[in-house]
Amino acid sequence: MHRSNRMQPNQNRRHSGFTLIELLVAISIVAILAGLLLTGVQSARRAVDVAAAAQDIRNLDQALTTFHSEFGSYPPSSIVLYERVDEWDAISRRKIQKLWPDYAAGIDLNGNSTTGESGVSLALNGAECLVFFLGGMVASDGAPRGFSRNPVNPFKLDSGERVGPFFEFDLTRLKPTSGGKFAYYDSFPDQQSPIWYLSSYDGRGYDIGDICNTGDNGDLPNGMVDSYKKVVSLVYDDGGKIWYPVGTSEFGAPSWGEKSFQLISPGRDGKYGIGGYYSEGLSDPKQPGWWAGMTMNLQSCIDGIMPLPWGQNYDKFKSDRDRAGDKDNITNFSKGLLN
Repeated sequence: MHRSNRMQPNQNRRHSGFTLIELLVAISIVAILAGLLLTGVQSARRAVDVAAAAQDIRNLDQALTTFHSEFGSYPPSSIVLYERVDEWDAISRRKIQKLWPDYAAGIDLNGNSTTGESGVSLALNGAECLVFFLGGMVASDGAPRGFSRNPVNPFKLDSGERVGPFFEFDLTRLKPTSGGKFAYYDSFPDQQSPIWYLSSYDGRGYDIGDICNTGDNGDLPNGMVDSYKKVVSLVYDDGGKIWYPVGTSEFGAPSWGEKSFQLISPGRDGKYGIGGYYSEGLSDPKQPGWWAGMTMNLQSCIDGIMPLPWGQNYDKFKSDRDRAGDKDNITNFSKGLLN
């Protein structure tokens, strides 16, 4: 008995702390829990960012609808403004007279308080048109002040009766582009690409030049080659391995916002993707893994043309890598993310 009593303290000391294995297990459990917590926080943060960008799109959509109610037409998504009235090119003149039929005055584009100077112009792309037409002329304090109700000179900055702005821009997300122009960025952290606007010109059709015409516009949506179009229906070919859009043609596919416009937030990755066919909520267990609701753009692939049974040709579906930029786009015609 006496010997047994002497051994008891040693046994207690051996079990008084964690073994190395127990510590490693505990650390692993904590790391797993921390990882799960971080993943949950990141997912919640992403959901908040998506919701905020979607709300921006909804608000801009409503602002454009209000603009249409005021002027009877949606804004163009590309235009060149000229200081001198007699220097306007025919296309830009038609676009501006669609909004202001009696327009006949000069503009002060360079801010030197002189209107109608020769050789002074300003080209606006879709992102810049969105800001210019919803915000209007910018006062000396940098705030958008809408447009004058003077039908001859809507661009005049004065204290007379005005219309707009049609949207209350968050000035911290209103960033200069070039030559005194501005674009509006969504609320994703460190966003490098602005919200893009494409007009269907009240149903006359989306202009491919508004998307990929590099001309004087610059800063066009990198990689995007077409507006988003609907998939009317699909058929299987080659044992269900390939799907084709049918009921459409290369130049006749109905577009989303066919008679209005498309607003595109590039999402977290800042990429617009390639555009082209999109079918909301399309799902089928036979579809290839890279399909997931999007198809190819008919004008973007020139190799690997696959014939349909009745002889029409459509390009191959773009791969998951090619259309990766589309996936997290947020638009006015989709319920949240495109994919």
